[in-house]
Amino acid sequence: MIERVRSYMEQHHMVEKGDHICIGVSGGADSVCLFRILEALRRPMGFTVSAVHIEHGIRGRESVLDQEFVRRLSEAYDVPFSAYAYPVEELSKAEGISVEEAGRNVRRKAYAREMERFGGRAKTALAHHADDNAETLLFHLCRGSGIEGLAGIYPARGNLIRPLLCVGRRDVEAYLKEIGQAYRTDATNADTAYSRNRIRNCIMPQLAKVNKKAAAHINHLAEDALELSAYLQNESQKLLEKYREKTKEGETSLTLAGFDAYPSVLKKQVFLELLAELSGSRKDLAREHANAILDLSVGRTGRQISLPYGIVAKKAYGTLLFYQRAKKPEAEEKFEAVSLTEFPLERTVSGGKICCRLMEKNKKDVKFPKNLYTKWFDYDKIKIGLCIRTREAGDYFTIDAKGHRQKLGDYLVNEKMPREARAKLLLLADGSHILWAIGGRMSEHYKITEHTKRILEVQYLEEWT
Repeated sequence: MIERVRSYMEQHHMVEKGDHICIGVSGGADSVCLFRILEALRRPMGFTVSAVHIEHGIRGRESVLDQEFVRRLSEAYDVPFSAYAYPVEELSKAEGISVEEAGRNVRRKAYAREMERFGGRAKTALAHHADDNAETLLFHLCRGSGIEGLAGIYPARGNLIRPLLCVGRRDVEAYLKEIGQAYRTDATNADTAYSRNRIRNCIMPQLAKVNKKAAAHINHLAEDALELSAYLQNESQKLLEKYREKTKEGETSLTLAGFDAYPSVLKKQVFLELLAELSGSRKDLAREHANAILDLSVGRTGRQISLPYGIVAKKAYGTLLFYQRAKKPEAEEKFEAVSLTEFPLERTVSGGKICCRLMEKNKKDVKFPKNLYTKWFDYDKIKIGLCIRTREAGDYFTIDAKGHRQKLGDYLVNEKMPREARAKLLLLADGSHILWAIGGRMSEHYKITEHTKRILEVQYLEEWT
């Protein structure tokens, strides 16, 4: 087991002599296995280690016992130990994100702080193994991933390394049993309210019945996708260097002449790379956004679309322009666009709160909500992604079943809405396509029909003063 991990670490150039590795140790089987293996390898491979434990404030007394277990384990092997505590549930509510995402955020923060203590040669080792990788690939697949998502969990990326990706959960448990090492069991791992737990506890066992090597085969696909993703990223960077220009401050231009002759798969990768560069993040960037830009590139001049992180893409003469959505003048009320990605959720917005939940439509007819501030939409017709924002150039409704459109501006003029109110109107948008002018019209395109399978319920609750 130790030699398998060492070989894998060397294959992916995870460490060099003189590095320091901060080991994330929760106390569970995976992280305890990682601790014991890296502790055994630190002298032969010439690196130093420390243990980092993060308490999420969710499991009460059990969390305290987890931390004490990791502290004693570290002391037993003379390994420096650090502990961090965060109120994850409170943070998730305050920031309007899931508990899982809040947990990931605080772990990243703690690992960054820990690495700062040990200087520029420090890295963080996480205990993801091959089964985690298979589950992650399926999770990405369900959420609409592209090639990069099919690569699953990267063995090494930046200052994060994952030495156990070459072994599975059974290997981990067998190794701990062989060396007589105890570990803690987290009862929340069985809670199927969490997406990843549903995949782990419900889906993976069923796939194993189809083929007992299902997890291994999924990992082989991830390896192929990782190689393909690396190739596409390398080629896309070459195209960016060739066709991208900075036209003015805050604006990037992509010349279409010549670029449009390349295969769509490569062009879409270029779009994703450019979005990641402009936003500083790859999170929530998916194939829908790349497809939307691809459609824009062959569309009429002057059309534009809204993308994650406040980025706008516009078709100009022979080019695509990318820029950040303009901020309102200081004299006007500011409103930051809010992306909606997971359900159920609540988001505090200007003047109230948005509540969303996703429902399966019953076979029988459903009673539509009559409340002016509650609407139902066909979730599967959403292409780019939901966003709560104020108006932008190019916004439109679909006004009938034939697909005829009406500009949002024309609608607001017809409704005799005052100019100052138009600037503050909240919109539920899918790119430039408006699902709902909150409190007013909704698009015909997104209305539920007899063919609807999933319903998105959106409710706006006004503040009372």
